[in-house]
Amino acid sequence: MNLKNAKAKDLMRRRVVCVREDLLVMELARLFDDKGISGAPVVDRAGKLVGVVSKTDLVHHQRSGDRRIARSDYFRFPENEGLPAGFHLESPDRSRVKEIMTPAVIAAEENAPVAAIADAMLANHVHRVLVTRRGKLKGIITAMDLLRVFGTGKRRR
Repeated sequence: MNLKNAKAKDLMRRRVVCVREDLLVMELARLFDDKGISGAPVVDRAGKLVGVVSKTDLVHHQRSGDRRIARSDYFRFPENEGLPAGFHLESPDRSRVKEIMTPAVIAAEENAPVAAIADAMLANHVHRVLVTRRGKLKGIITAMDLLRVFGTGKRRR
């Protein structure tokens, strides 16, 4: 691939894993692990692109919303009454993707030069750029995609 003249459509992956904004955060983490990805575009019920969510967002959420109960707090919760010693009930995290996602989307048209996409990633400190055609999602280019091309000259679809 001639990188000097390469366009987004030449490098993008066409199979994009999107997530709904109402997906539970714990389901998102499982999806990331199952698919081996670190982020995904977020769509609403109508399929409209509304943001991006990443493992970084999961980490920030976990740090800010730590729900672990200290051992000394065990007996302070009425829901634990009647349970054998050493057992307690945890409140599951019911947070949704829309609560932790980044609502801004960095996107490029499919004819955008790859160099401009790399510049956008650097300038905005992002690891993925969504590729669109007339506002519709057509693909994704990640920092790893750029590294693969620069490192080996190979691309993955």
